[in-house]
Amino acid sequence: MLGFSFSAAAGPLPDEVAVDVAAACRPGRGSILSLPFTSPAFRALQAETEACLRRLLAIPDRFRVLFLAGGASAQFALLPLNLLGDSRPASYVDSGHWSRRAIAEAKRYAEVSIAARVSGAVPDAAVWQVDPRAAYCHVTSNETADGLQFREFPALPVPLVADMTSDLLMRPLDFTRLSLVYAGAQKTIGTPGLTLVIVDERLLGRARPETPRVMDYAAQAAAGSRLCTPPVFPIFVAHRMLHWIEARGGVAAMAEAACRRSEAVYAALADGAGTYAMPVDRVHRSHVNPCFRLADEAQTALFLQAAEAGGLHDLRGHPDVGGVRVSLYNGVADAAVDALVAFLRAFARRRSGLRAA
Repeated sequence: MLGFSFSAAAGPLPDEVAVDVAAACRPGRGSILSLPFTSPAFRALQAETEACLRRLLAIPDRFRVLFLAGGASAQFALLPLNLLGDSRPASYVDSGHWSRRAIAEAKRYAEVSIAARVSGAVPDAAVWQVDPRAAYCHVTSNETADGLQFREFPALPVPLVADMTSDLLMRPLDFTRLSLVYAGAQKTIGTPGLTLVIVDERLLGRARPETPRVMDYAAQAAAGSRLCTPPVFPIFVAHRMLHWIEARGGVAAMAEAACRRSEAVYAALADGAGTYAMPVDRVHRSHVNPCFRLADEAQTALFLQAAEAGGLHDLRGHPDVGGVRVSLYNGVADAAVDALVAFLRAFARRRSGLRAA
């Protein structure tokens, strides 16, 4: 596909990483496509991947890193199964589409209370209604469908769990406030099929008896994430992406790039205020997924058609939310952002001219 993709579902690999991965897939002895997970070579790959992840995020020793198969949505069920123990209550922050998906699944296993509802801006944690009996409180750090992002994580009286599928490795983390972080790898550090769970070991050993053993965090931690066949290829890609991030200045550099790129997009949208509308409060607008609407909703299809013609792909908003969505994951090139910003400004000028005519 010519042009640039801004897909929310999966982020692009930087060219140099893509070339490296393609070379490793060539047939023959040593191909990553046939690397046994039982081999010393895979164990070394996994150990190097974890070590780099720990360096980049400054993960404390008491946290365990699990390399699990499947997407992050599987964790919507595995969290309550693994963390509730003999308890039932769990608190969730309702901040948008994906947090609601997590809430709906958790209600199958837990007594869910809503600690806060977010509409355009995140309320101060001092007014959150966290159930003190809750086994944990869950937040979705960046709502890709809604364009809202938590700028910081609060200190809570119960363990804080964060779904960071769309902004892991795009911001520094404070593990004094987080007890568990999970993320699918396909947006910011690789390809579909790998989910990372970074969990305080003090939360292990609470799985309910009905939890499948291969989905038991404690059992997987004890087995080095090799209780069943781990996602070998996605771990290899994550290994390359993590080292690419480290070579470019680490997470701080990724955060700076995300801020700079998103601010360029938001500035173009603000300058075209008669054409574009931004529903999220400025303070909580996502640095990863700027979401906006056309002031005249009927023009959305025309906007998307013009963008496609200009080589700017995958900008349609989430089917359940609508509007337009930009995804600025780590692998997106600066040239893609420059092209998008130029298009946003040109489209707004044309619409302004038509309105004035």
